[in-house]
Amino acid sequence: MKRGILFMFGALLGGALLFTACGSDDKTEDPDVRDVAVGNYSGTTTYYWATDEGMIEDEETFGKPNSINGSVEKDSEQSSAIRLSFDGDVFYGNKIAAASNGFTFDIESQTVEGVKITGYNVATLGTAEYNGLFLSDNKTLDFGIKISVEDFIDLFFDENDEDSWIVALAVAAYADEYDIEWVVVEYELNKR
Repeated sequence: MKRGILFMFGALLGGALLFTACGSDDKTEDPDVRDVAVGNYSGTTTYYWATDEGMIEDEETFGKPNSINGSVEKDSEQSSAIRLSFDGDVFYGNKIAAASNGFTFDIESQTVEGVKITGYNVATLGTAEYNGLFLSDNKTLDFGIKISVEDFIDLFFDENDEDSWIVALAVAAYADEYDIEWVVVEYELNKR
């Protein structure tokens, strides 16, 4: 009798394990936070001097913020990155982290025409700073890059354009006078 009860208990336990193991294997994937950011954008770029104290806007040297248009796509080569294309410039946002109202990201360092471009913290969420931030409620995208003053002059200087000579000389003079090594470009964009 004990053997029969033990056998029945073992059969019930085995059946319970079998049905538990055969539960649904369908996993619900988390939504991709990048989806809501994909699309076309318009906005401005503003140039700043990067100093130990922060960013200093200088319209006299750099001019007023420039209008810019572009797009954001999911990067097809990196599953957790975005491709930011604005007026011919392409940047990649990686290290994407979901936030309660969008996501944060860093700008991947890259070299363009021999010029090294790196991300720069221009976005704040709570007390933390990031290279970039997308807010889904108002569909805004904000990110920053930094370029050495020397590389900035090389990248934007056109020997056939008198205006670029003036800007290059002004940038070089100001940077030399105040011992500044970096120029920051902030992109402030709205999804259309």
